[in-house]
Amino acid sequence: MLEELEKDYGFTYPTLYKQLYKDGMLDWGEFGEDWLDKVYPAIKTAPPLLLYANDLEVMALTTVDEEMDEGLLFADPVHQFVPFAMSGAGDWFAFYFNLQNGEDVPIVQVFHDANEACILAKNLQDFIFLQMLEAVTDLDPKSPSLIVHGNMKENCSNFLRTHSPYLTPRQAKIIEAVYDFGRLTNVALHDIVEKEMNFEWLDSSFPYQVKG
Repeated sequence: MLEELEKDYGFTYPTLYKQLYKDGMLDWGEFGEDWLDKVYPAIKTAPPLLLYANDLEVMALTTVDEEMDEGLLFADPVHQFVPFAMSGAGDWFAFYFNLQNGEDVPIVQVFHDANEACILAKNLQDFIFLQMLEAVTDLDPKSPSLIVHGNMKENCSNFLRTHSPYLTPRQAKIIEAVYDFGRLTNVALHDIVEKEMNFEWLDSSFPYQVKG
């Protein structure tokens, strides 16, 4: 399926994404109303890609195909986005091949209800690192996220265990220290991002629609 998508839409997935696919890390099970009760208990001990990220669901490859086939409304075809996850509001988390630099393909959030795409990381590895940190940043008890569902310490431990192979040893060590502490403030997160994820285009945004 990966090869079909690459052929149909004219791009090549980063090696890390192909490895995640090969390792079965892209499968969140079948989504539905009873996902939390029926599917989640079976996958929580070996969390697939970014299971505990805030407001993010990894797309099945069939969904990627559908989304790319449908395209973004009024999007300028000059932008080459390849989505791999989606927010609850329907925004894309996508590879942005226009800024590819060797193996580094930046990750962007493409807002479906605004003519804006924001660059979140220089590559998938940094994006995973960022999402794992954000999962425990300024947790809101009024709006509990999945990582606090059940035993948070266990969830964090499992999350790090299955994701460490896809991080640098330094990134894994930073997350381990944060998870041991149990939480992170926005200020501390910003400091880590500035120090560990420095990238020319980080946090910059651009319009993706043709002005009519």
